[in-house]
Amino acid sequence: MTITKATNVIALTCVAQATRSLALIIALAVMASTARPAEPKGDANSHSKLVGTWKLLTAKYGGQESPLPEGLTTVKHVTPTQFMWVTYDKDGKVSRAAGGTYTLKGEVYEETPEYGISGDFDLIKGQAQTFKWKVEGNKWYHNGKLSNGLTIDEVWERVESK
Repeated sequence: MTITKATNVIALTCVAQATRSLALIIALAVMASTARPAEPKGDANSHSKLVGTWKLLTAKYGGQESPLPEGLTTVKHVTPTQFMWVTYDKDGKVSRAAGGTYTLKGEVYEETPEYGISGDFDLIKGQAQTFKWKVEGNKWYHNGKLSNGLTIDEVWERVESK
């Protein structure tokens, strides 16, 4: 009889452990299925207006019209929490790029470049760049002053999927 009682105790202990393990697995599955990515900082409606891919149409730097170099394209990708812009040539070779986090507060768009390439990236790396912004139709109007003092006034156009 002692052996039977011991066997029953071991069996009950194993069932209890299995039940706890199953409960833990279910709890982790529920947590994983309800987990959400980091929330955008600022107004969610504003973020939805910016999320997407944008192509630079016109630019003024230091108050002067800056013709876009022929054969080069600059695009900016905006997610709910990150931005990245890149300039590339007709062969796809990247000459300039930067990206990092951004925030929106009303009409203020602030990006902080955290990674990139080119000499001008080194001037703004890790420093908040503050702009006023608005989206009208498929155009994004973006103007302000970089942390190095350069004023910029850019117009971007939303790139539609084909």
